[in-house]
Amino acid sequence: MTRRPSPVFLLVAGLLCAAVAGGLWAVGSTIRNRSTVLAEGTSLAKSEPVREEFAWQIADAIVPHSAASSPADLNRANDIARNAVESDAFQQAFVAALPGIYDRVVEGASADVVLDPGLVATAITSAGGTPPPGFTLRVDAANLPDLRRPVDLMLRASIALGILGLVLIGIGVATATHRGRAVMRIGRWMITMGLLTIVAFWLLPTVALLPLGGWVSVIGIVLATGDWLVLPTAILTAVGITILVLGRAGEAETRRRNLASIPQQARRTPSRPRVS
Repeated sequence: MTRRPSPVFLLVAGLLCAAVAGGLWAVGSTIRNRSTVLAEGTSLAKSEPVREEFAWQIADAIVPHSAASSPADLNRANDIARNAVESDAFQQAFVAALPGIYDRVVEGASADVVLDPGLVATAITSAGGTPPPGFTLRVDAANLPDLRRPVDLMLRASIALGILGLVLIGIGVATATHRGRAVMRIGRWMITMGLLTIVAFWLLPTVALLPLGGWVSVIGIVLATGDWLVLPTAILTAVGITILVLGRAGEAETRRRNLASIPQQARRTPSRPRVS
């Protein structure tokens, strides 16, 4: 004879499904929010991985990195390249090319991306170098990841898990012996998820990821674009706190009424025997 899952198990399973669904949706929606990611173009242009990648291309174009090149020429080319990618002209060129890079990474576009040749030439010239004839900074589509399918799967999974979670939560609450406690459990879950989301999309990128540099800082920049989630999750946390406070107050009132309904037993004081 099979044993039916307990209401507590159904409720906890539903809350876990809803938590995973919320996390997948938050990450997928943040990546898919094109305007907020593109708004961080200047920050991405100043990030270490971006500067190193394009600085290498510029330096190799000025002086090929081969055994035939002298160390002095290589060092000078590297200095010019480093200064070029720190210039305003290069940052403008990268920001202008970022929509194409985003479309490749997130939307699966197949075209290569070329940074504005005029701005790139200006960046090299301002750094004290001479742009090679016909030189272009190119981002090959083959060298960029294609996240379209993973992000699509992430968003679809969030919908499926969200529906499953709501169904399990509904059944768990409906069949619970103490529905008030079940609702308070939901309130505690809302508080926890709200705080974790604020940490993941605001505190963690700002305090931990951005200072580390490298590709970790790039991930931090992208995650930080999800700071629009802070307000709704703050509301979620506030609602959870309200549910918890009202639930505890309701339990206390129920306990008081139950105690008040118990008839008071008159206490009889035993009489002392009289001494004659």
